[in-house]
Amino acid sequence: MTKAELEDLLRRAGKIAKDRDFFLIGSQALRGISPAIPRDFPITMEADLYPRRHPQAWGLLRMELGNTSKFFKRHSYYLDCTDPGLATLPDGWIGRLIPFRTPRTGGVTAWCLEPNDLFASKLAAGRDKDQKFLRAMLRHKFAKPDIVRRRIPGLPVSKPHRLELVEALDTLVAEFRANTKIARNK
Repeated sequence: MTKAELEDLLRRAGKIAKDRDFFLIGSQALRGISPAIPRDFPITMEADLYPRRHPQAWGLLRMELGNTSKFFKRHSYYLDCTDPGLATLPDGWIGRLIPFRTPRTGGVTAWCLEPNDLFASKLAAGRDKDQKFLRAMLRHKFAKPDIVRRRIPGLPVSKPHRLELVEALDTLVAEFRANTKIARNK
């Protein structure tokens, strides 16, 4: 999804939901700090948005802008109405949200996850599809491993799972450092 497509989606979602504020909790949340996401990031067709003040509008948003909508068939991108309560987010994430709003969003603001919160959340999700994204975040320095490590204890998961997440983070960081070293030696 391009920046222009996200702006279009936000403008449309704002009109449909009659809401000017949305949580943006998926990979597009990087727009809060970088309007131009590097080309080597995994491509995504969706924005994980949720109306901040009018959550009851999620059904209408899904119908009008979701992955089974005419909008998606016409434009090839869509809104995935994802409730932040379903994501695994570290304590204090709301206070670290970063606003994304441009003249093209029609006054609608996407409140984006701070990158280290995004990294911790995707790490906790443990999906294969997120691994490339996490590697790209490290490669482009969008996440800081020390900060992510401090956020892991604030995730609403069991202590054994937190230990697994620290190990997974360490593995990703070691892999990143090894690849960086190899690239320098070429």
